[in-house]
Formats: sequence, structure tokens, C-alpha cells
Amino acid sequence: MLSDVRGLLGRQEWGFVGFTGFVLCCLMMGGGSRVGFLSDVIIQLLAIPVLLAALWRYLNVPSAYRPRFVLTLALLVAAIPAVQLIPLPPWIWSALPGRDLVVQCLALVDTDLPWAPLSVAPDATWLSLVSLMPPVAVFVGCLLLSYRQRRLLSLVLLMFGAASVFLGLTQVAEGPASQLRFFANTNLSEAVGFFANRNHFAALLNVMILLAAAWASDRAMLAAAVSHRRRFEAATILPTLLCFTLLVVLIAGEVMARSRAGLFLTIIALLGALGLAYTDRRARTAITPAKLLVGLVILATIFLVQMGLYRVLDRFASDPLADARIPFARNTVEAAYSFLPLGSGMGSFIPVYAAFEKPGDLLANTFANRAHNDVLELWLEAGLVGAVVLGLCTIWILRHAVSLWKVPTWGPRSIDLILARAASLAIALTFVHSLLDYPLRTGVSLFERRPCRTSHPPRAPWGW
Repeated sequence: MLSDVRGLLGRQEWGFVGFTGFVLCCLMMGGGSRVGFLSDVIIQLLAIPVLLAALWRYLNVPSAYRPRFVLTLALLVAAIPAVQLIPLPPWIWSALPGRDLVVQCLALVDTDLPWAPLSVAPDATWLSLVSLMPPVAVFVGCLLLSYRQRRLLSLVLLMFGAASVFLGLTQVAEGPASQLRFFANTNLSEAVGFFANRNHFAALLNVMILLAAAWASDRAMLAAAVSHRRRFEAATILPTLLCFTLLVVLIAGEVMARSRAGLFLTIIALLGALGLAYTDRRARTAITPAKLLVGLVILATIFLVQMGLYRVLDRFASDPLADARIPFARNTVEAAYSFLPLGSGMGSFIPVYAAFEKPGDLLANTFANRAHNDVLELWLEAGLVGAVVLGLCTIWILRHAVSLWKVPTWGPRSIDLILARAASLAIALTFVHSLLDYPLRTGVSLFERRPCRTSHPPRAPWGW
């Protein structure tokens, strides 16, 4: 671990340092529940040089080692909103499914049908396209990192996660009036860290739990492999204790966030952490990382239940279905069928959903801002094309994840294998969370995005 840091400073890898700084900027400034913040613009502007640097480095990679297929998938993701913005003649777009209401509205004002894009909300689709720059920059940048650089980046992320937890605990201690809540529209009684939404904060911590478990497993395995004389030396035991302490801190952050989906997925993340430890086959000793993780989970549970049981039970006291996720899903599916096969346009959920929302699902002075199911929302906005691209990405991820879990060990580089396995579990957790919420949609939408609904009505039923 320390040798990696010394190697970085010795080589003066300023490109990697800059990329790490960009990732931290995304985490610190990209957690808003609305767009239009200066921080969103800063992140998108910073993404431009990162993308250009990644492209330059990609062109200098030997042809045989260039990751062509996965970059093609990234281009397909960006191509969906770009194609939806291409102007089409009236006789084409007016014949597409779901455009009848637009045609009828234009007929009421007695005007000729104009050229228009496929998207029914082109402004929102344009912002969706621009908002893809930061995640694509992070993805391509990570793809071109060496294994040593990925190890260092994981450590930086863990330090950021620990800092976020301490910030969140301070927010809870200071109450709703805490000056450390950086967004006006936020969860005032929960820990949110640098985010505005407790669900997004919980999603971050679940990923951090898996990364911390990977390092804890590796450090415990290395400590078990040394001689009995050196096993309890500071240089051997302190890194292990630090990793396990960090796990407790991250679990405490999840309890204080009180996200129902986050707490459920935390249990899954801890089971995944045990899986990481049990699949580490480098040594056979009486004290294994899996046994240490089991003991840690038991102690952490005893400690945290006493600390946060009341807050957690209070959060689960309300009906999980009271936030109207089932009507959201039902109406989104109906709207998606109406716009098949090409979809309504990225970012168009609010105006499209409003046209299909049933009177019985309405609440006074509110409107639905998200489907709370990213798969259904993507199906509505991108149609069958989005479903195909999502399927290709899923197949690629599953193919590589299976190969990672089938390999018994990478020898001296087993920490890289464990981190890769942890990343595969993190992707799976985030996908499951996306079926219940929108953990990947911070700073990427034109409209208000509060946890369920918002009191500010849309300006018009359509974007034209």
C-alpha cells in the first residue's frame, strides 16, 4: 500500500493526480437534487480536458491492447440522445407513436407542422447529452489506468467515503439547521454527506463497504501469512485494524442515512464482503479473513443497533408503498408502450408522465419527477434501442464478472483480483438499487429530483 504511494510520487504521475482530483470533484459537487448549479457546469467543463487526455492516451496504446468493444458501448450510450436531437421532417416525426398529442396541440393554434427531433423534450435531451460527459470521462479514464493506479484510486475513494460519513454524522448531530447541509432541497433529518439525497449517499457507502472489505480481506490474509513473531507488529496489524475500523464507520454512515433501500442493500453488501473473503485462497490458517469479517459484522451490529435502532425503526414505520412507486411503475409502462419502439427522448420523463398519470394517482400541488425505476424510465425515454444497449452492457459486465470469480488467484496481485470482484458486486448492488430509486441520476436531469415528488409544477406538458 505505502509502496504504491511512494511509487506514484516518485514517478510524478500528474495525469493520474489530475484524474483523481476530477473524480473527487464529481463526488463533492455532483450530488445536487436539481440542475442549474454552478457546480454542475464546473464538472462538465472539467470533463472536457479529461476526455481529451483520455483520447490522447488511448491513441498511444498499442493497437492490440485497445479496449474497442467497451468504448463502442460507451459511444452507443452517448449516441442515443444525440440521434434523438436530429431534426426530422413533419411527415416522419408526426407518424411516430406517441406524437398524436403534439400534432393536436399544434393544430389548435392553426400552424404548419415544423421540423422537429425525435425527442418530445429536446431541451431536456440536450442537457442529458451534455451531462454524459463526466461519467464517460470517469469511465474511459479508469479504463486506461494501470492496476497500481486503480489500487491508489480505491484508497482515495475510501478516504473520501470516511470523510463523507463524519460529515453526515455531524449533520445529524447539528440537526435540520446544520450549515453543513450543502443543498437547500435535501433530507433534513438524515445524514447525506456531500449529496442532497439520502438514497444517493447510501449508494455511495455500499460501494465503499465493498472496497473496504476487499482491502480488509487482503490485509488480513497478508497478516495471517507472516510468522507468529511478526504477526502482532505494528506494521502488520495496524493496516488490518484500520481497514476493519473503516468498515464499522461506513456501516454507521448507512444507519444514519436511514435509506430503506440502502439498509437492505447494506446487508447484501456485507454478504458480498464475506464472499470476497471466502474466495481468497492464498493461505490456509486458523484465522481467516472470512472469520474476522463475521466477527466484525456481529460486533458492528451490536454497537450500531444500540446507537441507531430508534432512528431505523422510525424510518420503517411508514408504509414502503406509500410513496406511490407502484403507480409510478404502472403509468411509466403504459407511457413506454405508447412511444415504442423509439421512445420519447432522454430527459422527457416529467412531461410525458404527466400526460399518462391517472386522476386517482394525483396528489395536490405535486407532480411525479422520476419513475423510481431506472430500467422503466430508460425504456420510456430510449425505447427498444435503449433496452438493446442496456442488454449489451449487461452481457459485457456479466461475462467479465464471471471470469473474475472463476479465477482462483492472481498470485502476488491478488489484491487487484479482490478489488475487481468488489467492483462487480458494486455494479450489481447499484443496478438493484436502480430498480427502486435513481442512484445514478445526480446532476443529470433538467428537472427537480426530490426523493418522491415535488411541489413545483412543470412549465408545459411538452418540451416544444
